[in-house]
Amino acid sequence: MKASLTQYGSLLVIDDHNMIVNGVRLLIGERFRDIWHANDGATGLALAVQRQPNLVIVDFVLPDGTGDALVKEIKYRCPATRMLAYSFNGYSAAVLKMFGAGVHGYVIKSEDDEEFVRAVTALLDGKEYFCKEARNHIIHRVFPEEEHPRLIVANTGFSGKEIEIIRLICQQKTAKEISRIVFLSERTVEQYRSNITKRIGARNVAGIIRFALQNHIIDLADL
Repeated sequence: MKASLTQYGSLLVIDDHNMIVNGVRLLIGERFRDIWHANDGATGLALAVQRQPNLVIVDFVLPDGTGDALVKEIKYRCPATRMLAYSFNGYSAAVLKMFGAGVHGYVIKSEDDEEFVRAVTALLDGKEYFCKEARNHIIHRVFPEEEHPRLIVANTGFSGKEIEIIRLICQQKTAKEISRIVFLSERTVEQYRSNITKRIGARNVAGIIRFALQNHIIDLADL
């Protein structure tokens, strides 16, 4: 499946599986003006620092280390770069390490092509995207107390519209998709999202999901 969408600047793929790299090129290559590939973390870091790509797709297991350490270094040296973890490793430890390192998304390689393309699109639009299995690991993580979204549904008086938007955010709908469902403009949906995030004290979509679960706005079966 190939998508014909807006072309972005540059992509760096850090993965030692050539079959995966070729598949990535086939699926999303036409979206980028420049594409670079590195087989290991050291080469990937050097390329990232030199080229400052718009998007880095990185495996968790690399020949010279794990992806989480590499993600931290790239984020420090390339602050504008979006980071997507794309790995065969769907275990909790791997997902949480990459999430803790600051990736903006995580997709397991066994997912279908559409899931991968959705993740890439979300990240390039400035959003986060975690596949269902990765998302479940994250929301079951035991957060430090100060990171818990506050249980304040009753006190803040969320409107029915806000509750509906929270549910849709938890389903990882895009602003465009949400706008069509709730009959609001994309800009208004983004404002709702920003206000909701501030009011519940969440830092990212995982925090919104955890808040929604804790307050029975959604069930695990909804995710």
